[in-house]
Amino acid sequence: MAVENSGMLFYTEHRYYGQSWPLGNASLGIEQLKYLSLTQALADLAHFIEYQKSENPNLTQSKVILVGGSYSGSMVTWMTRLYPHLIAASWASSAPLLAKADFYEYMEMVSQSIDLSYGRNCTQRIKKGVKHLSKLFKENLIEEYLKRLNACENFNPKDTLDRAAFFSGISNYLALIVQSYSSHIPKLCETLMLLDTNDEEAFLAYLELIHTEGGRSSNCQDFGYEAVLKLFTEQSLDYRISGVRAWFYQTCNEFGWYTTTTDSSAFVHEVPLVYFENLCRDTFGPAQTPEKLAGGIAEINKRFGGHAFNHSQEYKEVVFTHGQLDPWSALGLREGKDALVLNGYSHCQDLTSINIHDSVEMNLAKLRVMSFLRRHT
Repeated sequence: MAVENSGMLFYTEHRYYGQSWPLGNASLGIEQLKYLSLTQALADLAHFIEYQKSENPNLTQSKVILVGGSYSGSMVTWMTRLYPHLIAASWASSAPLLAKADFYEYMEMVSQSIDLSYGRNCTQRIKKGVKHLSKLFKENLIEEYLKRLNACENFNPKDTLDRAAFFSGISNYLALIVQSYSSHIPKLCETLMLLDTNDEEAFLAYLELIHTEGGRSSNCQDFGYEAVLKLFTEQSLDYRISGVRAWFYQTCNEFGWYTTTTDSSAFVHEVPLVYFENLCRDTFGPAQTPEKLAGGIAEINKRFGGHAFNHSQEYKEVVFTHGQLDPWSALGLREGKDALVLNGYSHCQDLTSINIHDSVEMNLAKLRVMSFLRRHT
């Protein structure tokens, strides 16, 4: 697209991610993280654009197109609200636009996507398996199965946070396949369906299989709450670790987007909102309350309007694309002539060049995106 429009491509890095440390090695401390926010990140991008235009005579009159996927798709959308004088057009792929704490729709869409990709028999097997696991916990019969999974001895099945962490791990594993490796859904289901004639035992066997894949490690499997908390409290400047803490800080203060589970999905009501609220407080201190997050969410939605807007009147400079299977699409704009939903695809799978291996629908969507951007520049 850049070549066809005689454009220059710039990739900008969000503050506190990668190598962009505003305060050096101390950047991830609780007090220092206050400079990590959506509005600051958007101001960074606006400054970057203005700087490039002022420093390079060839860019002074150039139109600016923004492209982003997932959270960066949200950002390029919201840039057009705050800095309309800088942006000619934007392409937002898989962009969530409504901030909310209890994002139960995510796991519901994971279930629906498995239905669409393979069939209801697979989803039912998962649901019966998770319900059976839930029953084992409730009836204090889970210990033997935890041994089969090589669970660490510090895991306490009677502790509500350990239990929520266990079930969150299961749902996250399956959600990752749907979101990022959707073409593998049939293989997942085929494996699950071949394991046993009994739904409950088949699911238990499947979990055992994925936890012992490649041979049983001598190290135990730590399914507990403290292991999850450690991911967020680590202050290493290794970007693979630091990005986890930085992103969690943003969700705890501005977006929420916590993937809770409900009985209406295949994952039953085992991962409540209070689990994530505890993680926020234990990671960032007692001031990190649900009320603080609620205030941040209200501010984001008030400023940017959420996802229920008239596209012919608002954000007319933005073209939206979503994968039909993408759980994040529940919080995005999916209707209207410049909002495209791509059958059979998931999260950000359209952010590549036109490809002969893609569907005709996908390649036509990319041509429509190109046409939209041309009209606005």
